Amino acid sequence: MSRRLIDFAQALVGWMRGAMGHVTIVASMFFADISGSATADTAAIGSIMIPGMRSKGYSAAFATALQSAAGSLGLLFPPAMCMIVYAYTANVSVAHMFMASLVPGLLVVASFMVVNHAVAVRRGYLAVESFSAMRLARTFVRAIWSLGATLVVLGGILFGVFTPVEAGVIAAIYVILVGTLVHRELRLSHLPRVLAATSVNTARVAFLLGVAFIVGRYLTEMEVPHKVAALFSAWTNSRLIFLLLVNLFFIVMHTALETISSIVVIVPVFMPLALQLGVDPVAFGVVLLINSAIGINLPPVGFCLYTACSISGVRLEQATRAILPFIGVPLIDLALVSIFPEIALMLPNRMH
Repeated sequence: MSRRLIDFAQALVGWMRGAMGHVTIVASMFFADISGSATADTAAIGSIMIPGMRSKGYSAAFATALQSAAGSLGLLFPPAMCMIVYAYTANVSVAHMFMASLVPGLLVVASFMVVNHAVAVRRGYLAVESFSAMRLARTFVRAIWSLGATLVVLGGILFGVFTPVEAGVIAAIYVILVGTLVHRELRLSHLPRVLAATSVNTARVAFLLGVAFIVGRYLTEMEVPHKVAALFSAWTNSRLIFLLLVNLFFIVMHTALETISSIVVIVPVFMPLALQLGVDPVAFGVVLLINSAIGINLPPVGFCLYTACSISGVRLEQATRAILPFIGVPLIDLALVSIFPEIALMLPNRMH
């Protein structure tokens, strides 16, 4: 399914300068709507696109950094798991969180593409094909079952057919049926190898997640979030200054805490103060998600960066240097959504 999404993305943006990088970003955006996981997005698309970018002359470090950044889109497009956890923690609508993330998510996609274009111009990365409406239509038809997973999962949740938890089961069943009956590329004999690879990747992420939970438990025991919230409350009554301080705090926290851990530990502490200052809880959630997308690419708990490095074999220090431009542009997007929450709320407001 990821290969078909990549083919469709290539037909869509393959004519642009720095095409392979743009394809990686767009394909990751499509896959984010299926997987709901940034690390799954990075692994599924990166296993194809990192070698593809290398074959087109991209440096190993830049290809790794680009895929890591693109993988973080798994946090910014529904049905991201962190959105569901935030919705339950903050007591807001899951559907509203899904809708609120779309415009900011597209803003981050555009920002990544600007960075890739700038690097492509400087290093001479070229387009891979001319635009063809016929090829676009053909690849769209081939990808229709892959894109259909998005409609099944999001449509079912938004229209109340099933819960977000049930959506995970539905998605798994859907992709297995498509892989075995429609594409006929998934066989029962493949399952042991698939499950073994899944176990290795899950163990790697689970180890980091376990450490993050230990750190989160320690911070909770030491009442660090409560002390910081009390300090913020004493410092300011301004919504913008509060959001600035919270963003700085989240950026620091996300270097040590995984996204879901930070939501569970921090959101209940800051939410009362945010509501008191007039911060919309849905917009606050989007701010947290963009912040998490930045943090998931920063050591020492940079899940996407570690995953991309494990695929490419690039050292973490090299990838960290290469990813700095992809850290800078989401910071601008983060500032825009913090100052203008209407960017996140325009679609949820239309649902009322």
